[in-house]
Amino acid sequence: MKHLVPLVALSLMLPACMADSPALGYSRAAFSTVELGGNSYRVYTEETRNCVEIHRVNAVFPPPSRRMILMQMETAAMQVTQCKLKKGTFIGDQAMSKAQLDCSDGPGAKDWVPGTCNTMPWR
Repeated sequence: MKHLVPLVALSLMLPACMADSPALGYSRAAFSTVELGGNSYRVYTEETRNCVEIHRVNAVFPPPSRRMILMQMETAAMQVTQCKLKKGTFIGDQAMSKAQLDCSDGPGAKDWVPGTCNTMPWR
């Protein structure tokens, strides 16, 4: 019976590990779903933040090329925000990426709060 308790606890925690959820800073952020090239992305944005987080939410095996996925993530972010991505801030992998937005012109131009987006997770 002692060994059964950890197994039950583990079985209850595993589904939570597989759920798609944004980083802590985006916990209140809205998301939009974008379908590109057979892949599904969730683009998380917050009204006053100058950054975006993109998650690929479908499973594909074998994994598609990293470059193709990153290009689709960039396209998804630009479609949702109507802004360009600030050069040199787009980082991530085939599952999740983030970037700062450059909304200085165009239809997506907004008054963003400066300094609210840190795209360097190692700092």
